[in-house]
Amino acid sequence: MIEKRVQYGIDNFLEEDFFLPPENSYCLEEKSESGRSELLVDIKGDNLCSEDYDHKGKCNFLKDGSQFKLKKSVDHVLLQKKKEKWILHLIEMKSKVDNKKWHEIKQKIRASYFNICALEKILGIHIDEVRAYTTYENTGFWSSDKSTDPKIIAAPLGKPMPPAPEREWENNAISVDIGEMVQFKHNAVKMQRTEDGTKLTGKLSIS
Repeated sequence: MIEKRVQYGIDNFLEEDFFLPPENSYCLEEKSESGRSELLVDIKGDNLCSEDYDHKGKCNFLKDGSQFKLKKSVDHVLLQKKKEKWILHLIEMKSKVDNKKWHEIKQKIRASYFNICALEKILGIHIDEVRAYTTYENTGFWSSDKSTDPKIIAAPLGKPMPPAPEREWENNAISVDIGEMVQFKHNAVKMQRTEDGTKLTGKLSIS
């Protein structure tokens, strides 16, 4: 059951239909022709789900057009209350993940994290943990020293070199630069292509 203070924030401060009606199962979709995906998510306990979060309103005070891509966001967001703590689940849908896509995913995770931190105050909650998820059909990582993109191979000024994308992927972690390097738990969700080849489907269970 959603707390009274949280419901007040939803009813009075957020745009219409920002969250779906609360359920314990959701069918989340990526509808772009280049990577149509359908993910069935089962989640335990009280939760809030923002489907198509990348098309929802964001904080307009974030810079537009900067190298940090702060107007980007993940595809879907869930907030889960578990043992009096709130967990933020950030879901990005891809067909293939490689070094460049991993860099883009980090940008989306960062921008979404900033926006949801602002949402905390609107809902009157505190986020205690962040988990990231990437759905995918296949990967194509390459050694970082072979990249010609300086944004991928260079460490942020004054900061240590982030782990290689493939190593982070294998270690179920994703590091994000928010002024300091923070690391979130990351789960790769393997998808299967339908027989007609038109979309990817998969399942995710969040306990």
